[in-house]
Amino acid sequence: MPKKLFNEGRALEGQGNILAAQRLYTKVTKIAPRFIYGWSNLGNTLVAQGQLGQADVSYSKAVSLCEENLKETEGSFGVKRCDDLYLILLNRGSVRLNNGMPREALLDLQKANTIRARPDAVILQNLARAQELNSRFTQSDTSYNTAISMTANEVNPFWLRSSLVKYQLGDAKGAMDLLKRVENRFPEAPEVRAAYAVLLWGKGDEDAARKKFLEIPDRARAQYVKGDYLEKVVSWPAKAKDTIGEVAKAVGDTAETPAAATE
Repeated sequence: MPKKLFNEGRALEGQGNILAAQRLYTKVTKIAPRFIYGWSNLGNTLVAQGQLGQADVSYSKAVSLCEENLKETEGSFGVKRCDDLYLILLNRGSVRLNNGMPREALLDLQKANTIRARPDAVILQNLARAQELNSRFTQSDTSYNTAISMTANEVNPFWLRSSLVKYQLGDAKGAMDLLKRVENRFPEAPEVRAAYAVLLWGKGDEDAARKKFLEIPDRARAQYVKGDYLEKVVSWPAKAKDTIGEVAKAVGDTAETPAAATE
């Protein structure tokens, strides 16, 4: 019965019917509360709906059950082992990254990386983010570099974060080289334009920095004078936040008189 419901839930999830899948996974966890993947898949559907706190609870249950399973099956034969603890930890770590729990996220992602025991681009880019948010910039730079080397044929948005970490560490050339590739792929993205303005200002090209910053539509540009936006939404490193403040001031944008007055 639980297996049939679980498979039906997976089929619905694969079709994009998240709510129906969630209902079935919830039933599975009630009927078979020690079934690891009922909890982990329920977590997936909760993430899809933005219910990060509840997803954390579901993933935590799956982590505990998986760890118990590994202890029970150690040295045993013919007993199915939970072989993807790293993946459940990755999912919980990713949720915690986006739910204001950077320290806890770092622990999960470090453990996921250790268990995986070989480079994994998805783990590494999340680990790099967690290291960055915990001000471990040198470690973050190394993790980002490895993740980028594994995805070098396709520019990803996380490359922007790597660029700003390099800027934080004083590697202006490395930061600019990377951001140029991001800007080539996502030329109109407000955060890309803002980051580009930061790097231009940092190298002393203040006119170009102002021009690049003013390419951002007014309402989007106004966000960059808000401390909460820089701290909690884009969560830039300190040096980039300080620099964008100087750029915003140079073009006349202030928190008191935001540029959002016009469209």
